[in-house]
Amino acid sequence: MAENTKKKGLDLPQTRGTFQVRGKVTGTERDSFYTEKITKTGKPWRSVNFGVQFKPEATLSVGLNGMEKENVYFTKRGENGGKSETKTIPWKDRFNFAEDGFSLIGVNVGVTKTKDAKGNDVNDKKHLTDYDACLEVSNNLVDEKTVFIKGNIEYSSYQDGETSKHSTKFVPNQISLGKDIDFTADDFKPNAKFTQTIVYTGIEKTEDGRFALSAKIVNYNSIEDVEFIVVDTSLANTFRKQLKPYTSINVWGDISVEKDVTEVESTDVWGQKNDMKRVNNPTKGELIITGADPETIDTNTYSEAEIDKAIEMIKASKAAENDFGKQTDGWGSGKLEDEDEEAGW
Repeated sequence: MAENTKKKGLDLPQTRGTFQVRGKVTGTERDSFYTEKITKTGKPWRSVNFGVQFKPEATLSVGLNGMEKENVYFTKRGENGGKSETKTIPWKDRFNFAEDGFSLIGVNVGVTKTKDAKGNDVNDKKHLTDYDACLEVSNNLVDEKTVFIKGNIEYSSYQDGETSKHSTKFVPNQISLGKDIDFTADDFKPNAKFTQTIVYTGIEKTEDGRFALSAKIVNYNSIEDVEFIVVDTSLANTFRKQLKPYTSINVWGDISVEKDVTEVESTDVWGQKNDMKRVNNPTKGELIITGADPETIDTNTYSEAEIDKAIEMIKASKAAENDFGKQTDGWGSGKLEDEDEEAGW
């Protein structure tokens, strides 16, 4: 059955994805690192966007934003596995509420140091709203600091004239300082990984000998077509043989960010030829699936009929917006904003 059972928006459970990355901070000197403005509805809004270099010449872009809200929410775990308790607190009181056992639902931030009871340097852990986390990060993160980040993957698409463009964003819900990383160490291993529930639709071999796995991602109010990469031929064959289109399954793998270059050989020249590398795009990002959990297979929830029904709901909603105006306000291995040439994916 589908892992996410709550049906909202499209009357289908959302297929959620998460990521984690460990590396060195980049991009804090750029103007786009921290932005603060007033929205059209008159509310203060903040954002941070920076890179995490997780191996030489590979940088993942992450971004967070938030605005002032009417309320915030604190939660407390239930005892002995019981139901958790949630309390609604006015925005102005978010820093004053300190009832025992309750934690703010937001972003876990640890980007400064403090002393523990034994005098050791440890991260000063804070639970903040996304709005407050942006300021905390902007005030304390600098280039070259090592961080460990976890969060959610957000997929979207939009029309640019006649062209449909796709976007994949990595939104943190934890930003913590980590031990210094040495990319040249013998025991260094890149840590940039993801997990994702997908609705499988097919897999094909590509010209480079790898495999392109097509899937649909169900969001709250959209369904996105997303392409994943499979390198392992055996795993690709397992997907092809074991899964029918519109079957959901949990997958995981590695985040790849590489410079997209093409070898160009100049032939009409004087003297010796000049072999150059042409950069097609600043970076090329891929989600490479290395494993999947067959126990999460669900052949019912996201049937073709249900997906088609949801797509019709999306079309009807967009038509209404255009008419009345848009409102604002184990297979395989073990499981685990501004574009800029140096910013990564």
